[in-house]
Amino acid sequence: MTTEPIEAPLLITSEEDAFRYLQLALDQSLSDKPITIEFKNWPLLTISMTGEGYDSTITSHMAQALVELQHAMNRTYARTVRGSSNPNVLTDVQKQSIEFKAKVEKGSSKITVDLGEYVSAIAQGLVGKMDGSQLVMVVLGSAVVAGSVIAYKAFLQHRSEDKKVETATQERIGLSQEETKRQAIFQQVVAAQPRLDYARQDFDDARHSIVKSVGDATSLKVQGVELSRTEARKIASTPRSESIDVQLNGNYLIDKLDWTKEGEVRISVCSTDQTLDFTAKLNTQTLTESHKEKLKAAEWGRQRLHLQINATRLRGEVTTAAIVGVEWPKDPPAAV
Repeated sequence: MTTEPIEAPLLITSEEDAFRYLQLALDQSLSDKPITIEFKNWPLLTISMTGEGYDSTITSHMAQALVELQHAMNRTYARTVRGSSNPNVLTDVQKQSIEFKAKVEKGSSKITVDLGEYVSAIAQGLVGKMDGSQLVMVVLGSAVVAGSVIAYKAFLQHRSEDKKVETATQERIGLSQEETKRQAIFQQVVAAQPRLDYARQDFDDARHSIVKSVGDATSLKVQGVELSRTEARKIASTPRSESIDVQLNGNYLIDKLDWTKEGEVRISVCSTDQTLDFTAKLNTQTLTESHKEKLKAAEWGRQRLHLQINATRLRGEVTTAAIVGVEWPKDPPAAV
């Protein structure tokens, strides 16, 4: 696969530009082309609040919402570039490359977050890893997820489905005919690149925090869509995504044992079919000498173990895991 840049990079200055190239990517018109992408003044996230005392200020709730935004960016970058939704895998340099600075305009409460460097960093991290169409879908899809009007409106519509939202509000947050077409294009992109749906859910959590941060402000405007305090609070009353309880019993290889924390051992495991890779905790007070010997043999001898694991998952990722049983597989242990 060639990685030589084309003479004229794809210049993205608006949502319209992004969707024009996304359609070309879906049509496979860019697959055999070496692609570079440049962002200018887009994607931008704009937030403003009106009310008494809202003058060049950020409330603590809004500050927390911006922290949630950064977390969503870190998780999406880690998932897209590093193959893990755990932001702890990011280096300090990578974290710096996607750290945003929020600009608050003088004389108002308008906050502007330029997400261009963030999506540019994703593009740079994927150079040489996919063809042109795939690169455009992932990078521009990530930009749409993070900072497009349609992503915000789709979030508002979804969170207001089971609420008694006024007709005027429904009209205000509804997609225009052109935006509906773009949403259809985006759904095709997500079908081709499923990781973008996990990114959407991460950013929807950040959007939830932003809407919830309305506090005592009279109104909140995000991406040009204005909500009254009552409307924002009603939409924000929808619970955030929650982890689900699952059992991940199966055969695993032990990559690392960490005994440094008192009362537990942290075990990095990988399923033998390589579909799961996560860190689980094991209470050392329940460990028998037999368990310890099995764990050590599995780590040093690269032997499989059958582990009983109680876990939680969110957006396909293992968020917590506790090992409650350690045994050899039913077939004789074998070195891998």
